[in-house]
Amino acid sequence: MNIQIVKKYIEEYKREFNRVHNQEIYKWHAIKQFQENFDINSKDFYSNLETSLSKSDNLLVSRLYFPKEMLLENIEKTPERVREMFKVLYDEDFDFLERVENFRSEFGALSKENFPDKKNHYQDHRTVVVYLTLMYPERYFFYKFAMFKNFAEKVEYPYKPVKGRVGNVGQFHSLCELVRYEIEKDQDLLNLHESRLEDDSYRDKNHNVLTQDFIYAVAQHLNELPKQETQKSEIISQRKVSINELTAKSNNIPNFKPIITNHIQNNIQNKRIGDLGEIWVLKQEKDFLIKNGKENLAEKVFHSAKNEGDGLGYDILSYKLNGEKKYIEVKTTKGRKNSTFYISRNELERSKIEADNYYLYRVYEFNEETEKGKILKIIGDLSDICVAPINYKVTLAK
Repeated sequence: MNIQIVKKYIEEYKREFNRVHNQEIYKWHAIKQFQENFDINSKDFYSNLETSLSKSDNLLVSRLYFPKEMLLENIEKTPERVREMFKVLYDEDFDFLERVENFRSEFGALSKENFPDKKNHYQDHRTVVVYLTLMYPERYFFYKFAMFKNFAEKVEYPYKPVKGRVGNVGQFHSLCELVRYEIEKDQDLLNLHESRLEDDSYRDKNHNVLTQDFIYAVAQHLNELPKQETQKSEIISQRKVSINELTAKSNNIPNFKPIITNHIQNNIQNKRIGDLGEIWVLKQEKDFLIKNGKENLAEKVFHSAKNEGDGLGYDILSYKLNGEKKYIEVKTTKGRKNSTFYISRNELERSKIEADNYYLYRVYEFNEETEKGKILKIIGDLSDICVAPINYKVTLAK
């Protein structure tokens, strides 16, 4: 993602703030209406949801698009089954994208049963994410495929959304979190935003709705920025090493030195830098393949961690020039390459399974503003450098 382009669009958004505000303030009204009225256990679920969604028409109704109507019609026929679907959708103990897909498929089956002559139930990814965002506006972001696609192209985000993929939703949320960081650095924008929220508006303390509003404005309301020569994303230097070239220094003796660490803020910052590093590597991998005449392989490079979730043991599926797969785990820091980083159990096990094709990219001295950095590429089974476990899983006996 080109941070400089994002910043220029933020300036344009501030200049056009009042015009955009007049067309988009309904989103804050819709959330407040939902938050103040929705009750999953209401005796009259139909009436409760109808009232809760009464200010959400711009989110759920458009030309030839009627998800709200189909939702209410199905509730009228089978209220308890739809209620149960919402309970599952709102259960945060389960994977976000799995819940989105589950609601969509379950509702489709129910609607076909209730209304066999109606082909479209309209509960697509956009609609289901609206339900989630109305319920948890500090966790989720309103989503539209076309908005994501247009914005991603304008800010040079390397992921290309493919219509119908649930992975688009996860990628969009990751993009929103990166954009939100830039928005929250602009105090003038935050003041403008605060001044427009009246008593009938939801006050989004995490600025999720503001972030989506900005993204939608760039995609839909703001003029295209004049084309300028932008700084090219660049690898300053890179080096490949095998595990046996590295000297792993093990120090298993704790020093018990007390320290006070802001873990919450550190985790937020580390995740953001980690996400930016993954996006940067994704772009570098694609560019390398294209440069070497392998456009077909470049199209297949896949940001697995954002499309399928964590736990795979790698972040990016790429390809060697001969077509063999590369399983790439990315560890990013603004600091030196020998800054401490951590390997998960799944990452270690994956490196054993795919030893000949496993790559750990240690991205260091990474500059998010200029999109420049250095890479140390460590190839193979990571066992020899994972020598100091610091966490243990504990199961207590009953």
